[in-house]
Formats: sequence, C-alpha cells, structure tokens
Amino acid sequence: MKFTVALPELQRALQKLLPAIPAKSTIPVLEHLHVALVGSELTFTATDQEISISLAIPVAGEADGEVLIPARPFNDLVKELGQAGTIEVGAGADQVIAIRTPTGSFEMKGLHALEFPTIPPFPAATKATLRRDDIARMANKTVFAVSTEEYRPSMTGVFFSFNDANVTAVATDGFRLSRVIVTASEGTFPSDLECIIPARAVELLRKVDGDVVMDVSKTHARFTIGQHSITTRVIDEKYPPYQNVIPSDNDKALVINQREILAAIKRVSLFANTNTRHVRFRISERSLAVHSHDEDSGSSGTETIPCEFSHEAFEVGFNYRFLEEAIKNITQEDDPDLNVRMTFSTSIRAVLITPGAASDSLLMLVMPVKI
Repeated sequence: MKFTVALPELQRALQKLLPAIPAKSTIPVLEHLHVALVGSELTFTATDQEISISLAIPVAGEADGEVLIPARPFNDLVKELGQAGTIEVGAGADQVIAIRTPTGSFEMKGLHALEFPTIPPFPAATKATLRRDDIARMANKTVFAVSTEEYRPSMTGVFFSFNDANVTAVATDGFRLSRVIVTASEGTFPSDLECIIPARAVELLRKVDGDVVMDVSKTHARFTIGQHSITTRVIDEKYPPYQNVIPSDNDKALVINQREILAAIKRVSLFANTNTRHVRFRISERSLAVHSHDEDSGSSGTETIPCEFSHEAFEVGFNYRFLEEAIKNITQEDDPDLNVRMTFSTSIRAVLITPGAASDSLLMLVMPVKI
C-alpha cells in the first residue's frame, strides 16, 4: 500500500476517528486504525467494539492495500508536521509503516489487516434524515442531562422518539431533564420509531459538518454524514415515562436575562459549599437575589439582578451546577433577547426552564433542593 495525502485532510480525518480509539485496551488491536486504499479513496475504520467510526478521504494512490496503523502514535506525528503540504505513507508485506515528508522519514510497526475485528454488516433499519443544525441542536441541548449511573442504563443515553412530523430528544438523570422537539423540514419522519442512543455517540453529533442520515435497527444505530459514519449499539431498555415528571400547574413565572443570571450564579457559587453546591433564590416582583453560604468556612455571597416575577416573594434553592448547565443551553437562537423563563409551584417541586420567547421546542426541568 502506498499513497500521498494532504496534511490538513488527514488531520481532520484523524480527529474524527480518535473518539473510537481506546486510550488503553486489553485488546491491543483496538488501538489501531484499519486503513484500506482502493484507487484514490482511502478508508479508515476505528472501533472500541461499542462505537465504530468509518471515514473515506481522497488521496493520490500508488498501490492498493490495507494495514493496521497504531492510531495515537500516528496521530501524534501527523499533528507535529504542521498545517500545510503532503506526506507519503506506505506499508509492505512486513507491515512496517513508512512515512516520508519533504524533510524527514519515519517508521512504525503496524499489524496485519486480518487481525482487525470484523465489523458486521448493518442490519435492515428504519431511516430518517436530519438537518445538520437540528441534530446538533438536539445533541447539544440534551447530552448534559444524561445520567452517569450504570445501574440505570436507560438513562445513560438520549431518548429519540420519531412521530411523522417531529422528533423529540430527551435526557434525564432524575435531578434534571431536557427535552428538544424538532419539526421535519421536508416530508415526514418515520412513524413510532423510538431508540436510546448512548451519550458517547450523541457527543459526537454535537459538531457534525453536514446533514445526517440516521439508520436504526433493533440493536444498532448508524449516523452517516457524507463519507463519515458513526455506528453504535442502542441501549436495549425501556425509557422511563418522563412526561409524568413535567409539571402542568406551575403558577409562578420568573423572567430573567440569561447573561445576567449566569454571571450572578458564577460569582456567588464561589462562596457555596463545595460538596452541596447550594445557592438560594430570593425572588420579588422586580429583583432576584442569588445567595450562597458555606457553614464550614463561614463564607457567603449575594448578588441582586433585575427580573420580572408574577407572584409575591418566593424562595427556592438549587444545586448551582445543575441550574447553570440548563440555563447555558438557552441561546439567541431560542430567544433573540436571551430571556429565560422559569416557572415554579412550591419550593420543593420541579422547576421548568424555557426560553423567554414562547416555544415548545425546548423545555428543561431542574429539581430544587431543600433550603
């Protein structure tokens, strides 16, 4: 095998492949990239047996072939070669990888391509096409709320539910929840398709560079973006009935500016207890006081910002990290004025967080803490 490739093209490809390469594996072959050249198309495949990533790029091919290249050492070298020019890569029958640049030559030992685990063919699947902005929006605004508790496997992924005109993405860890609804731009989505996609795979969808074709089978999901594909196992569990925890009777409405509340939380949280992370909201008709107090150190902090509140004085407490992560997800795309609407019923029941502009497309929920 022998080819010449542009460095920027190769560097971009490797960055997309590395998430499927384990840092250290009990199966050493998984620390390698499968590289196959046919004509002028070079195809990379990486897998950790949970996620597989495949990507094809154009090269100047001289001799077809395939080999396994140590992924991280190869990437480390390519990163140090700069952002311009080309490199020549070759491999012979002895699986020695020869790399040549205008100023140097390098060698590393590869493995025979037959040692790479077989990637099974993707089974018959239901297909949906999602716009780049829509899939990135769903990924960005849900994955922060995924549970990391392995004993609740259904909540360690993002739940996708398709129903003709729209698709709903939901994540929850039992303390907060985020739900995003996207409407089909052309035609319709599949009807009654549901799946839970592991958080690791959803993370990879946050910065896709094109529209996505999503194929879902009983056991796997595949996301295809041009010549780039991500395949993952789906979580074979029933997602909890999240609709039951979304309150419908929150009668107290608070409207605040996203930048102002995030800045206040950031400063006041410096004085919160590092274990509980508690902050308190003291809300009146025109002002919101954000307060924290750490009994262990004796430190405290308070900051007051303007607000609009539809009720008499009210107090509620939060884990500031959960609150901050939710509010960060409201952007000018959701509300041009960056207003945040929070609704409450009592100080111990779920708080709803939505953009100030009336919209059902984004809804988040945070459970308060006792104060």
